[in-house]
Amino acid sequence: MAPSRESILPPEPVEPDFVLWHSPCNHPALMTARCGLLALGVSLALASLAGAASPSGPPPAWSWPEAQRAFLEDGPGWLLSAEQRAELEALDEAGREIWIDDFLSTDPFPETPENELTEAIRRRRALAHAEAESPADVRFRLVFLNGNPQSRQVVDCGFAFKPLEVWRYAPTTEASRRSIAIQQAANPPGSKDPGLKAPRRFSGWEEGPRLVIFRPSQTAAWRLWDPFDGKKALYSSEMEYLLQQYEELRNLISGERFDVQVCKEAREVDNATGVMALTMFLRGRPVVDAIHAFVAPPADLALWVREALSGRPAEPAKPELTVAAPIYAFPRKAGSLIAARMLLEVTADEVIKVGEDGKVHLLVEGTLEAAGAPFAQGRIRYQLDPPATGATLGLALDEALRPGSVLMGRFKITDETGGGQARVSGVIRVPLAPRAEDAAQSYEGAVIQGERLAQEVAAAARDSLILAPPLDGQVALATFRAQALVTGVRIKKVAFSVDGVVQVTRTQPPWTAEVRLATQPTEQLIKAVGYDENGEVVATDEIAINQPRGAFRVRILEPKKGEKTAGRIEVRAEVVVPDERTVSRVELKVNEEVVATLVKPPWTAPVEVPRGEGTHYLTVVAWLDDGRQTEDVHFLNAPENLSELEVRTVELYTTVSDRGGRLVKGLAQEDFQAFEQGRPQKITKFELVENLSLVIGIAIDTSGSMSSSLAEAQEAGRTFLEQVVRSRDRCYVVAFSGKPTLAMPPTTDLGGCLSALDGLLAVGWTALHDALVTSLYYTREMEGQRALVLLSDGDDTASSIAFDDALEYARRSGVVIYPIGLNVGGLDLGIHRKLGQLAQETGGRVFFIDRAEDLSGVYQQIEEELRSRYLIAYASDRPEGREYREVEVKVKKGGLKARTIRGYYP
Repeated sequence: MAPSRESILPPEPVEPDFVLWHSPCNHPALMTARCGLLALGVSLALASLAGAASPSGPPPAWSWPEAQRAFLEDGPGWLLSAEQRAELEALDEAGREIWIDDFLSTDPFPETPENELTEAIRRRRALAHAEAESPADVRFRLVFLNGNPQSRQVVDCGFAFKPLEVWRYAPTTEASRRSIAIQQAANPPGSKDPGLKAPRRFSGWEEGPRLVIFRPSQTAAWRLWDPFDGKKALYSSEMEYLLQQYEELRNLISGERFDVQVCKEAREVDNATGVMALTMFLRGRPVVDAIHAFVAPPADLALWVREALSGRPAEPAKPELTVAAPIYAFPRKAGSLIAARMLLEVTADEVIKVGEDGKVHLLVEGTLEAAGAPFAQGRIRYQLDPPATGATLGLALDEALRPGSVLMGRFKITDETGGGQARVSGVIRVPLAPRAEDAAQSYEGAVIQGERLAQEVAAAARDSLILAPPLDGQVALATFRAQALVTGVRIKKVAFSVDGVVQVTRTQPPWTAEVRLATQPTEQLIKAVGYDENGEVVATDEIAINQPRGAFRVRILEPKKGEKTAGRIEVRAEVVVPDERTVSRVELKVNEEVVATLVKPPWTAPVEVPRGEGTHYLTVVAWLDDGRQTEDVHFLNAPENLSELEVRTVELYTTVSDRGGRLVKGLAQEDFQAFEQGRPQKITKFELVENLSLVIGIAIDTSGSMSSSLAEAQEAGRTFLEQVVRSRDRCYVVAFSGKPTLAMPPTTDLGGCLSALDGLLAVGWTALHDALVTSLYYTREMEGQRALVLLSDGDDTASSIAFDDALEYARRSGVVIYPIGLNVGGLDLGIHRKLGQLAQETGGRVFFIDRAEDLSGVYQQIEEELRSRYLIAYASDRPEGREYREVEVKVKKGGLKARTIRGYYP
């Protein structure tokens, strides 16, 4: 079915407020062809066709109409016996429709006026969706069939285990009784395992069966563990190796097993699996059928319905948005892939509400699945002008998919103002070639994300070269692994350069090179040139890394203000680009005459300045892709009596406390004095910042030593963000172990930040310095009060940046830092000194605590302080110069102390 032009409302095109698509390239600024090629092309090239039917057998479920497929695979079909399922699958489409209607009309309690089966299915589906979005996740199936567990133990020990949970079900449920009966029949009293000398007998199943749910990898779906998997399936590769050594040498080793030493929940995993370490089996351990009883169809459907309707009343259903089934179009080729457009049509009705800003706020969360496993997940936020009632909002997303692949798309659409929701899904059957009818369709007015992807990939020639950007749009520190995707046969050599200087040349695959970068992150241009065997250039590509993001502005860096210069000079500028935008061009003008036009960084070019007497002026104008422009001007060779008017306003966010450390509010402007380089300054702006917007980041240590504390740290971080972040604020999350990772870029999407905290694992070393610079980098050009909470339990062990360089970067950032040292020993003087310096230099406050449980109290103090600061601004009496300026704020009233940054760089 091709999209209909009439079905798409044509409002003004609006960019999404925030995009995060969890594939190898998910940063908003990098949703381009090269990202799509890596993220989806490579992934799908490895994906096998799903569910192909045999020539003589019934058609696979993915070829059924969506409602019939969803019945079989997304819940109700799990209630069917093997015979019922076979009967349904043997029918044609019309027969399946009748069969499903008959099944759903089954009334297990005909004496009542309502049909309890449909209500039970609705309730269990709601419970399952609250646990997991996709039915491919075994947690969805477990909850749908059995309800929520009586208890669950989250095992958050990244160094020892893969992500896993231990669920215990009450022994009185129907599935538990079946499971216990199977277990008892397989292990009658007095039975022994032939030849097995186990240390003890497995017990405890009668108190309630325990199930282990684990995630084999970050990209895999959660699954149910059974004995066929072996215990090693639950361990990290590092711990598996250590336990192999332990078991081989256990007669020579005294002391606890390695997994028990680092993870207090290891014994619980032993008790749930019936296996100690890797292969030390307990007698009477759980059998496969006893575990699989929880994913088997119920033996008594009426009893299942009764259990589903018993207990706590179901949560009130959220208002239902009107969303049509997804439409998929395949208009053109994208290299060896097919450009696919996924279109969601949302009808504007009374359920959709308008926010305080006069906009409609829609959040789309999506998952693409291949062969039952997720390979891409994403969140896209749209801010739209209110449509007319009954009109249709078209939300489209372009991706490149493998020809002939069969995928599942699942989407949840939420109205963030009114709370309305809808879930839609649909099978994506990618054709072997583009469809002509799709290419002829117009998508004018649809809000499209990723449209450039297909255009750029399709433009690539057979013999081509594409540079891959940093994964996930991460800031590149010290070095960068440049990777060139080379196609065709002509390219025999690739030269990699940074800012025009060739650093590495490769003459054979793999076409990768580690290039050196500036000491601190700054915008740089990486270029790869592919040559044939005769030295002729075949293809080139380049990427800009560490591009400044924030409020749109341009600044001339060279020549400096007041320089006497003439003739040919080098002009260098910096452009700060807002999120979701790109620079279309930069013009350099001398006396209003355009002398150079640049379309890509570095924003550097030689220009001619007229010689002889006279004042000239240099103008640099930057243009965004949406038509906005900004400029900076320098006078050249101006006489000394001609001065450029420049007012440099210095903003100092200041905290005031009394002798007892209590925060002090209610002060007036006349209570303060501001000093720069020891000289008093005239305060021109004064405000208590309770109502000012905030950009708040959490940088959380996820190294292996955090394994026992991470769960508590995540929960405390969630509570902190929920309390401190308001609708006009932005938040972001950085996780760091051996390297820092941007888990969520700065966004107004609080839910996105909370989800980012949930997905963290504790494993690896500690790159504290790199994490600090990375965290500050993402807000370096944002306006307003900015704060970073930095949580770590130890000193740096893996950074590429020295602490002094990181501290200098913090000084220049203008971000207040609140370091938290968790369980840091009193003799760890290095980390004490570092965290203390960071707080002192940036106007923050350092905390040292012994237990993760104390984090909630620390976060409460930080929240109170952030909403109790004073904004003190003055116009510096020394606007010229770029040297570091020391600043100080004093309170005239006795007994009070002001805390702010120690200094700044103009």
